[in-house]
Amino acid sequence: MKKFIPSLFFTLILQICYSQIVIFDTINKSPIPNVSVVLGSNKFTTISDLDGSVLITKELLNNDNTISFSHISYQPKFVKTIYLKQNDTIFLTPIARTLNDVVVSSNTIKDYLVLKGFYRSYLFNDNIVYGYSDGIVEYYINLKKNEVSRNSLSNKIISNRLYVRKFENNVKNNLFIKIGNSVNPSLPIIIKQSLSHIISTIKNNNDTNELTNNIGNSIKVNYDLLKSENNIRNIFGIRIELLKNNSSEEFSDGRLNPLYLKSISNNSRTKISLKSEGYLKGYFSETLQEFYVLKSNYISEETYRKIKTSKSFQIPNSNNIEILMEYKNKFNLPNTPMFIENQIGSGLEMK
Repeated sequence: MKKFIPSLFFTLILQICYSQIVIFDTINKSPIPNVSVVLGSNKFTTISDLDGSVLITKELLNNDNTISFSHISYQPKFVKTIYLKQNDTIFLTPIARTLNDVVVSSNTIKDYLVLKGFYRSYLFNDNIVYGYSDGIVEYYINLKKNEVSRNSLSNKIISNRLYVRKFENNVKNNLFIKIGNSVNPSLPIIIKQSLSHIISTIKNNNDTNELTNNIGNSIKVNYDLLKSENNIRNIFGIRIELLKNNSSEEFSDGRLNPLYLKSISNNSRTKISLKSEGYLKGYFSETLQEFYVLKSNYISEETYRKIKTSKSFQIPNSNNIEILMEYKNKFNLPNTPMFIENQIGSGLEMK
């Protein structure tokens, strides 16, 4: 009974202060994880969980404003807050992937799976934009060793220099921020669970030369990494508590086939606090990484070696904007999100 009362009290508080919104795919009605939700033109609000749900304070919904819902595999949606009811649902329309972007050959030696695509990476501290990056990247997955190497072809970085300076001045120990976050968002990571799953699908699938032009339902494979990790670490009087850590794969055309991998997204949220303050004060750090596949194919070990020696793998801050704009125009890729764009010059700066 004693355990039941606090739980009931917590549920009651949630119902009074928050509204739950669940985000679904318009085609197969499946929930969409890792959707960024932004209030107005520049206020980041939250990111959807694996069940597609988000909690938004009723205070925010009572304001006459617009909320945007954005995911790299879906068309963005903008909704007036006055139309959002308690326990409302939002449907997003998937972006169709053309089969011309898939390269299949039955006689190809499958030593490496190559995934080339567009990525977006966000950093937030206490729901304030700390950094943003997007660009074109290639992943080379070694199918024999379960390893991944990557080559950043183009990379644009925007960082909140003004906020970083203010944040560092307010922190007593400089080590605090260095452990908490870097200034620049990192390239999306293919987690080991996802890597193992992709490789296992290759072993279980027989690829054919003929591909049907059937744009069907997508399949999502989600990973809740919070259950399998040590969620609290203490380092030199600093507590790092992992509150959320998940990853999601999406396959197009209803096929669990790595050549039909459409996107990968990762989301983690961490509370960082000081022992000297009783771990009561601190800040929340959140990351969102999205990768949308534009081309996928197999190559041999020999081909991989030729690629690696013919052009050195570039570091993530290659900053080749011309290549990025060329891909954005060719594949109609999303531009810098408006809530990021609106803050450039007033806190956010191009690196």
